[in-house]
Amino acid sequence: MQRGTYNLIKTQALDKDFNRIWYWESPQEEKRYRGQGSHGLVTADVDEDGRDELVIGAAVLDDNGEGIWTLQMGHPDVCHVADIDPANPGLEVFYGFETRQKTDGICVVDAKTGRKLWAHKEPTKHVHGQGMLGDVLANSPGMEVYAGERDYKQRWLYSAGGKLIEFHETGTLSPRPVWWDADPQKEVIVAGAIRNWGGKAMQPIKGGTVAVVDCLGDYREEVITSLRGELRIYTTTIPSSDRRVCLMQDRQYRLGVVAQTMGYYYPAQLGK
Repeated sequence: MQRGTYNLIKTQALDKDFNRIWYWESPQEEKRYRGQGSHGLVTADVDEDGRDELVIGAAVLDDNGEGIWTLQMGHPDVCHVADIDPANPGLEVFYGFETRQKTDGICVVDAKTGRKLWAHKEPTKHVHGQGMLGDVLANSPGMEVYAGERDYKQRWLYSAGGKLIEFHETGTLSPRPVWWDADPQKEVIVAGAIRNWGGKAMQPIKGGTVAVVDCLGDYREEVITSLRGELRIYTTTIPSSDRRVCLMQDRQYRLGVVAQTMGYYYPAQLGK
């Protein structure tokens, strides 16, 4: 359980009978963790010890309730954890900071240490929304990251290694990535349809997107939407060209699905 985002942060772990296992609050860490929270709580084994850590935003707590690292950059709106860059061992974290930054307001860091692997070197005022993380381009190794400013016409798509791929002055701040067709890349939900990145609509959808989740058992994902008096589930009818493990068998993905019911909507990511 956690309370606090912008200033004081308090976190505790409880067992199944609601007995406290550990308690942590940001002043314990000499205020270096103060105000580092995001709008979600990501569970991931960032140090590969077989136990889950908590990515509370621009800081990480170990499974025993002790701080591992903090960027001390303030509050990130965008916070995604996955194996973003195949050139870097382990997991990475993709950030977009709401707090004004002279530099590094968009960055990818090593999840185990907090070391910045690359960063956007222009000033940012308020990177907003959930951004996007997903392998959407076949000709770019690893996963692509996308973020933009709230009140300014700036949208950036970067490669896993920090190469600027696209810059736009319009467009959504939070495309929803989804595994839909039979290729290894994800598609995106943009403007009421599922489409390849920058492509034409392949599947119109209606309603607000509630969740994107592999809830029917194949490795592709369903899109759950809500309309007035309706709850809809869209599922692909495209035959699969290969066989992969159901995404819900991945622990980080499954816990990411659970976390989608709180705070900002951060799509579940695979831990392996």
